Parts: sequence; structure tokens; C-alpha cells
Amino acid sequence: MGAGFGPAHEATLRMGASRLTVRIAILACLLAAWTALYPAPATAAEKKAIQFQFVDLDGRPVRLADYRGKWVLVNFWAYWCPLCRIGIPTLNELNRRKDFVVIGVSLDYGGNVENVRDAIREHGLQYAAQVAGGSRRDPHSPFRQVGPVDYYPTSYLYDPTGEIVMYIPGQLRKGQLLAFIDNWRGAPARPTYALDLRRFESAITRRYGEGGSQAFRQWSELRQSLAEADATQKLERVNEFFNRRTRHLDTAGGWATPAETLGSGVGDSADTSIAKYFTLLSLDIPAERLRLVYTRLRDADRRNPTHMVLAYYATPEQDPLVLDDHLPRILPASQRPDLRPIFSFNSQHAWEPGGAPAALADTPIHNQPAWQRTLQRARAEGFE
Repeated sequence: MGAGFGPAHEATLRMGASRLTVRIAILACLLAAWTALYPAPATAAEKKAIQFQFVDLDGRPVRLADYRGKWVLVNFWAYWCPLCRIGIPTLNELNRRKDFVVIGVSLDYGGNVENVRDAIREHGLQYAAQVAGGSRRDPHSPFRQVGPVDYYPTSYLYDPTGEIVMYIPGQLRKGQLLAFIDNWRGAPARPTYALDLRRFESAITRRYGEGGSQAFRQWSELRQSLAEADATQKLERVNEFFNRRTRHLDTAGGWATPAETLGSGVGDSADTSIAKYFTLLSLDIPAERLRLVYTRLRDADRRNPTHMVLAYYATPEQDPLVLDDHLPRILPASQRPDLRPIFSFNSQHAWEPGGAPAALADTPIHNQPAWQRTLQRARAEGFE
């Protein structure tokens, strides 16, 4: 497929700035993203092991002490909360882990416990325990044994020793949570990406109105349906989604953000590749497995010879899969002789043919400033 896709013949790129300066800058960015998603760790006084005791819907006791040695996530939700429903597949998946327990506490259900039972059946909640917690105004509500609940969903994570180690207002990000757990155990944390759904929805609807709102709903339904899918299914469905709903335009304009491509419904190969890239990141496909590849079409019209695709590497050594807005099927790079790679990049690195990965800040390659601007705009829309 050429050196731009395969790493076998890549040699180290010259660094444009000192390695130390770049590492400090990257570390600062990572720390800023982390603290924006999750507040600073609790102080010693706040980090007490609060031995909560609930009663589940069937009248059985639910005690923190019963789960010593496991991670315990207490998730406060409401049956009428749309954002709560989006997170259910992720919470079900976490609860299936041998070292993890999810306890759902439903609040503000109008005093009718059947509203809670109906919602559990309808939306398929499969947690270790379900608790009807009354109203937030009730001084005896179970949430008061844990911590504040200002809106839904809100979650608290207890480590295996029984201490609260994380407060999660809003939607839970599985990637960040698992990275936190790995780091707690002493394993190196994985670089992960998250999405502020509210900010992303606002960016689309503010600019594209009802059409943008409808596009966001379709995209959200896609993500929700893929929450527990494997990587192959995620690649195929995301590729099909953007190829089907994006009208292709050959344009020399700047690269569009995911909100712009989704909201407008039009875009060139770069725009659709970028939208697929960020969508797959939000589905916990690691950035190191994805590359945006700028290519030259061998038999293309000379007025528009360049073309962008998204490449997925199951492993660094394997033939990557190519997601292309020109073709409905995802094919291995070895079966795409029509593409001649020029350079490739993702949110972390950039590659030229014959070059090893370098940090983006060190890489003065073609159009790299355009990608930095696109990254900044996508982050303003809610992607990290």
C-alpha cells in the first residue's frame, strides 16, 4: 500500500522543537483534559469510607461492606432522564466485570415505584442492585449517604477499599474510568478521548436548527446501538452512516469539524474521514489504531488528485483497513492500489512516507496547521 500506510520502513522524523519542551506541553494538555472531565481528587476529610446501606426494590439490604474488594459505582438516575438512558449499555457492560458492581438509585419518580420498575424493564438495566431512593428533597433519601446529586445522571465511584475516589456528574466515560482504574492498580493509564454530548448537541442545533437536531439524534442512536459492539461492527456501521448521509462535495475549503459535517449533511473526503475518526474515538476505539491518510488518486482528475481516507490498524504490523467515502465496503490497504499515500496523522502523531511517528507539535508536515485548527474547533464542540 505504500510507506504512508505501513510503519515497516519508517525512520525517525527530525524534531522541530526540543523533546523536553514538547513532552512538558503534551503532559500539560493531558492534565488539563483530565481535570476538565473529572474534578480534583477529594481531600482526606472528604475521602472517607461511607458505609452506605440501602434497601433494593425487592426489600433486600444493599451494603457497601458486601462488596469489599470490588469497585462499586453508585449511579443516581431518574426514569424520565434521556441522558440516563444513553449510559445504560455502558453501565451494564461494567457490571458484568468480575471486579465491578453497579448500584442504581432512582430518584424523583413521583412516589410511584412502578415508574422505576417499568423503566428498568423497558430500558434493560442489568445492575447488581436497584434502589428506589425517593425524592431529592427527602432528608432520608439514600443519596444523602453518598454525596450531592444536582442533576441526572450523577455517579460516585468507590475503590476496592471502600473509599469514594471519583465524582462523575453527567454521562460516564468508560475509557476514562478504566484508565483511572488501571492507574490505581499501578498500570500505565491509556490515552483516551471523551465527548461532552450536551456541548456537541448545542453546537449542531445552534448552527443548523431542527435539521441539526435531527442529525444529532440519528448520530446518538448510532452510538448507543454500538456501545457494546466489537471494533469491526463499529468500523462498518460508522463508515456506512457517514457515507450514506453525507452528500459528497469536492471542495478546496478548510476541513470541517464533526458538527459541521453532521449538521450540514455535505462534505468532501477529508470532512467525512474526520467525522468518522472522532465518532470512533467517542466509541472507545484508541487513537493509536486510527490514522487519517492523505492520498493521491492514481487515476484521478488532475484538478482534484488528492483524497483522504481513514485507516484502522488492529495491530501496528497488520495490513490496515481503509474507510473511504468513495466505496461502501471497508477493504484492506493492500487491496487499494488506486491510493498512493502522501502523509498520515491522528490526534497524537504525524507520519510522512519513510518517517516514524513524531508529536504533532514537532512535525512541520503538509497541512499540519490545518489539522491543529480543526482539532481546536472540534474540542470547542465537545470532543477531547
